[in-house]
Amino acid sequence: MSDGARLGARIWKPDQDELRALPAILEYIPYRKDDFTALRDSTTIAWFAEQGYVSVRVDMRGTGSSDGVLYDEYSEVEINDGLEVIDWLAKQPWCDGNVGTIGISWGGVTGLQLASRNPEALKTVIAVGATEHRYYDDAGYYMGCMIGQTIGWAAIMFGYNTRPPDPALVGDQWRDLWLKRIRTAPHYLIRWLEHQREDSYWLRGSVGIDYSAVKVPIYAVSGHADCWPNTVSRLLQNLQCEVRGLQGAWCHRYPHLGIPGPQVGFLQDAKRWFDHWLKGEDTGITQEDPYQVYLQYSVRPKKFYDFRPGRWVSEPEWPSPFVKCERFFLGNGRISTTPSEVAEFEINSPQTVGLESGEYMPWFAFGVADELPGDQQVEDKGSLCFDTDELGQPLEILGNPELVVELTCDKPGALLAVRLCDVWPDGASTLITRGLLNLCYRDAKNEPQDLIRGERYTVRINLNHTGYVVPVGHKLRVAISTSYWPMAWPTPQPATVVILAGSSHLNLPLRQIGAREKRLTSFEDSVVRDELPTTQLREFEQERKLVENPETHESQLKIYADNGKVRFGDNAVEMGSRCWQTYTIKSNDPLSAHAEYEWEWEFGRGDAWQIKTLTRTELYSDAENFYLESEVTAWEHEIQIYNRTESQRFKRDHF
Repeated sequence: MSDGARLGARIWKPDQDELRALPAILEYIPYRKDDFTALRDSTTIAWFAEQGYVSVRVDMRGTGSSDGVLYDEYSEVEINDGLEVIDWLAKQPWCDGNVGTIGISWGGVTGLQLASRNPEALKTVIAVGATEHRYYDDAGYYMGCMIGQTIGWAAIMFGYNTRPPDPALVGDQWRDLWLKRIRTAPHYLIRWLEHQREDSYWLRGSVGIDYSAVKVPIYAVSGHADCWPNTVSRLLQNLQCEVRGLQGAWCHRYPHLGIPGPQVGFLQDAKRWFDHWLKGEDTGITQEDPYQVYLQYSVRPKKFYDFRPGRWVSEPEWPSPFVKCERFFLGNGRISTTPSEVAEFEINSPQTVGLESGEYMPWFAFGVADELPGDQQVEDKGSLCFDTDELGQPLEILGNPELVVELTCDKPGALLAVRLCDVWPDGASTLITRGLLNLCYRDAKNEPQDLIRGERYTVRINLNHTGYVVPVGHKLRVAISTSYWPMAWPTPQPATVVILAGSSHLNLPLRQIGAREKRLTSFEDSVVRDELPTTQLREFEQERKLVENPETHESQLKIYADNGKVRFGDNAVEMGSRCWQTYTIKSNDPLSAHAEYEWEWEFGRGDAWQIKTLTRTELYSDAENFYLESEVTAWEHEIQIYNRTESQRFKRDHF
């Protein structure tokens, strides 16, 4: 870098009889190319080197064996480094000056940010499982609510930032760099709690505040089970450059590795995109419909699917001319296309509603796990439910459902969680999609306002984008609750919300039955390269259980995961990890909410190098404040060499 810092990179080049400059494909992320993402990199980014590209994986400053400390997400330093990396690649003798980026999650977000800076050599970006609106979609304020599982991602990064550089790459300075990271990398939850409104902190890096800044073609990808399912449609609707969208049934994973399936030949499709924009070849990809999306068929509720039945459809543009919103009015336990009589319905949910919500970001990183929402009948019992009659014809939902409700509230603050469910003839309830709203942030995410007792408000709650077919004989259910733990942190006081029927309604985006796909992509089968050789030292296992105490009204969701331990064949690095999560709440007390997360990491190479770190994060609150407790401990050859504990308090800002 221009300031002298070094970033670690792994580069794959095609076998060539003679030196020939080629385009470069970059993945730029903070997740350690030499161990943590090494297996995935070997099946994904490396594949492009077999297709005539130079493939490059760069660890961001402060991660892996790169120099420095990772002080925050999406910092100016990070983006400026990325711009320098692109410039450096373009100037190498093996690069023809054309660079494309690909990345999932952090890498996808950063790719969009780099595109908004328009470096000369950057010709296109593929962004998978990403967002252009940090506050609404990020780990801190998912869907605009302060997330109880926020502790999860902040705690994960707290642990990630304690991982050491590799002595074999960094040399004798590895220990000093490791200890500097442990001592100085902040807990990201501190910043998130310091910025509870959508202020400049969140707007930095939010490409959506100026879509026109992006000039290069964008290929946006996500899944219906991902935590960021709204980005693809928003980019299709708002970007002024060439855009292609792909949305499957997947969670937070690359589509060729997608869970739930069906997996698709995403790498081949990405190659067609890169061949067009980096090599100028006519691959036909721009003649296909710009939005390829999977309509999921009805399935029984389960916490893990390896496959979701359905069919692929395509749209010539978004919003689609084949999708129309139909209005369903809320009535006495029913929703129908006929306006109901004026009536009032109260809801004050138990604080335990939400314990079957699943993970806000399912990704099955280490193996099969119960991360998806379970049977919603449990949640429905604590919710205000409105059902259609049994359907006489299927409903093909495609887009963002929206609930418009007129309401009153008896407390200055409240939240609403809205779930759209597919109800089976025997009563089983499968989650289709959901939305959250902190009612104090009903008008703007940067100007919260208390609710006034008895005053009527009309609020709009956007549910996540989805594609789902509700079949004949089933019912569609709208379920409304005033709690959704641990997906949303509870309001300080239990609130009673009164929903006023008559004007309250659901806007449901329905795809016209029989709409034809004129330019549907024919995806090839998924291809997966052989992973790097590894030796399994400890197997993956997970336990997830709900412990309820009827005497104290307390419920605890406990999750333990031993993510296993492996030895990599190419560098002999040993890596293992374990994590523990506990989410506690009493059904009658929102101030009893308590979240705790621990993460243990082990790294080593035989007897010469062995280290372990353990981080602990706790978050709880009273009526006025959030309290954050954190601890980090480090061992070298089983000798404790570092420990730090911190306690901090943050005023609740309408959360």
